[in-house]
Amino acid sequence: MNFKKQKKDVKKAWNWIWNSDSPISWVVALILIYIIIKLIFFPTISLIMGTSLPLAGVESSSMDHQMINEGSGSLTLCGKCIKWSSNYEICGNIFLKEDKEHLNFEEYWENCGNWYDKKKISKYEFEEFPLKNGFKKGDVIIVWGRFTPKIGDIVIFQANAGSQSPYPIIHRIVNINEEGIIQTKGDHNEKQLTKNNNRFETDETYIQENQLIGKAIIKIPYLGYPKIWLTDIINVLRR
Repeated sequence: MNFKKQKKDVKKAWNWIWNSDSPISWVVALILIYIIIKLIFFPTISLIMGTSLPLAGVESSSMDHQMINEGSGSLTLCGKCIKWSSNYEICGNIFLKEDKEHLNFEEYWENCGNWYDKKKISKYEFEEFPLKNGFKKGDVIIVWGRFTPKIGDIVIFQANAGSQSPYPIIHRIVNINEEGIIQTKGDHNEKQLTKNNNRFETDETYIQENQLIGKAIIKIPYLGYPKIWLTDIINVLRR
């Protein structure tokens, strides 16, 4: 086949995909974008960042430094009970809806610092930690895989075997013992996740280095919300 004709045909097809108003061309364009992202972009960025998860969307509020509404004034499940709540909470402290919702670092430490003090992590040490103000649900985190873990790092790790957590967890390192066992905690949470005699629960008090996927180095606000919205829509449709 003539090379010039091949080039002309490719150019014509390319123009049809990106400039045509045909619904079929839109579908082809979406498929092509998916292939480029899946087979070229992510493998390349994974190689550069040294991790299988170079970009992580935040889907929980466990690292949020703001007061989070527990139930938005609606019924919520609490183990074997059901409760009505419109209160706000952070680090186990409950506040009325009228109280201040947004906290600066000083206010965050006033509510949450006691737990870290008991772990011999001072306020001044915490202020030097990466991403000291945490991040929110819907943020996207850029992840670096070539690192030596240290206290204060925010790491992404695979949950322990048997845990029902469907996704990797992103929390801050609060302790590393002499054997190299890592402990983490969500900045927003009252306490650490433990099995509590239930083998299906997540345990963040015994994390081995081979469970680590990478550490958070940069946050991009709100970029992860489209994925969260799409996931919520799919979950609603499945019910």
